[in-house]
Amino acid sequence: MKKVVKVLHQSCCGVNPNIKNQLKRIAAENNVAIDVLDVTDMMETMQYGTMDFPSIVVDGKVHSYRQNNTDEAVKEMLTA
Repeated sequence: MKKVVKVLHQSCCGVNPNIKNQLKRIAAENNVAIDVLDVTDMMETMQYGTMDFPSIVVDGKVHSYRQNNTDEAVKEMLTA
């Protein structure tokens, strides 16, 4: 079963493609099937209670990408 990974970001700025590439690479290296979705709608991002962009949502848990952007931190998000 695939995990849905949401990348929350502001629509005016766009998501850095390196974030998606890092998520996909680490998922593949650890045999974790993921679907990556961009979430830019302000009403939807507000449901997650964060104004820290970009943020990553895995299994409903919000992670600040600014604070958790190392490969090890991303691996922990995806495999927890």
